[in-house]
Amino acid sequence: MKTLKDLAKALFKVGLFGFGGGIGMLAILRNECVKKKKLIDDDDLCTAVAMGQILPGPFIPNYCEYIGYHLFGMKGAAIAAIALLLPSFVLMVILSWFYLTYQSLPGVAQIFKGISAVMTSIILWAAYDMGKVLIKDIKGLIIFFFALVLFLVKFDPIFTVLLCGFLRVMLDYVKNVERCLLAVPLFVFEPKKALTLAAIFLKIGAIIFGGGYAAIPFIKNEVCTTRTWLTPQEFLNGMALGQMTPGPVAITATFVGLKVMGIPGAIIASFCIFIPSFIMLIVLVKIYKRICNNKFVMSFFTGIKSAVVAILLSTGISFVLLNWVNVPYGIFGLIILIILLLLKIEPIFLILSGAIFSLIIG
Repeated sequence: MKTLKDLAKALFKVGLFGFGGGIGMLAILRNECVKKKKLIDDDDLCTAVAMGQILPGPFIPNYCEYIGYHLFGMKGAAIAAIALLLPSFVLMVILSWFYLTYQSLPGVAQIFKGISAVMTSIILWAAYDMGKVLIKDIKGLIIFFFALVLFLVKFDPIFTVLLCGFLRVMLDYVKNVERCLLAVPLFVFEPKKALTLAAIFLKIGAIIFGGGYAAIPFIKNEVCTTRTWLTPQEFLNGMALGQMTPGPVAITATFVGLKVMGIPGAIIASFCIFIPSFIMLIVLVKIYKRICNNKFVMSFFTGIKSAVVAILLSTGISFVLLNWVNVPYGIFGLIILIILLLLKIEPIFLILSGAIFSLIIG
C-alpha cells in the first residue's frame, strides 16, 4: 500500500543524495520511486518529466510535485516539495554560513569530485535501464536517436521534449510518415527588503524556463547589478555551493537570501523561487486529467518517453567528458558503472563511496 510516509521518505532521500543537477536527481528519483518503492511506474515518471519540462522553474521539484499530486492530491504535492527541498535547504544554509563567515570550504570541492564520477555512472546506468523499459518499438528508437542528437548539440531541451511528443503523434497518425523516416546575521527581518526579495524570486520562478541553470543569470542581474546585495565573486561562490550540495541548482536562492537577510531571507528566497511552478503544476495536472485518455495525448506522451531516455544518456555522455577526464576518477567511475549494470546495489552507497574515494585520492 502506498502511503504519504513512503513518498516523503523516498523524496527526502532524493533531496539528500541527488547530486549532479536535475538529470542526476532524475536517476535517483527513478531508483527510489519506480524501482524500490514502486510508488509509480516509468510511464508515470515520463508524464511527470513532460509536465515539469513545460513549466517554468527548476525541473526536479516539478517532477516530484506531480508525483505527489498524482498519488495523494494537493497534500501529496506539498509533502513532495517539502521532503525534496528540505535537505538541500538545510545543508545550503549551513555551508553558506560557514563560507560567508570563514571564506573557505575545506574538503568540500575535493569530495564532490568523487561524487561527480559516481553520478556519471548512475546517470548512464539509469539511461540503459530506463531505455529497456520505455523504448518498445522502432518508432521509439527513431525518436530516441533524434532527441539524443538534439541534446548533444545543445538544442533547447524544452523544445526537444515537445518535438519528440509531436513526432510520435505524426509517426502514429499521419499517413505515410513512417515511410519517410561572514559573520552573517542569521535572524534579520526588514519588511521592505523582505518584500523586494520575495518579488524578485517570485518573478524569476514564474517566468524563467529551462531549469535552475536558466535562472542563474537573472538572479545575478537582480542581486549583483541592480541592487549590489552581493559582489560577483560572492554570487559565483554561492553558485558553486549550489553545485556542490544535493538538490536543484536553484537552491542558490537560499545562499542569496541568507546573505541579504539571514535565515528569514533564506526561507523567503527559497519558497518564492519554487512556489510559482508548484501552483502552475496543479492547474496543469487538472487539465491533463481531463484529456489524458485522448489518443493524440497518449501518443504525444509516448514520444516523450524516448526523449527522457535521451536526456539521461546525453547528460551521461557530457558528464563523462567532464568528470572522467582525470584517470583515477575515470577508472573509478567505470568500475561503478559495471557494478550498477551487473549487481543490484543501492546507488546511495556508491555515492558515499565516491566521497570516500575523493578523500583518499585528495
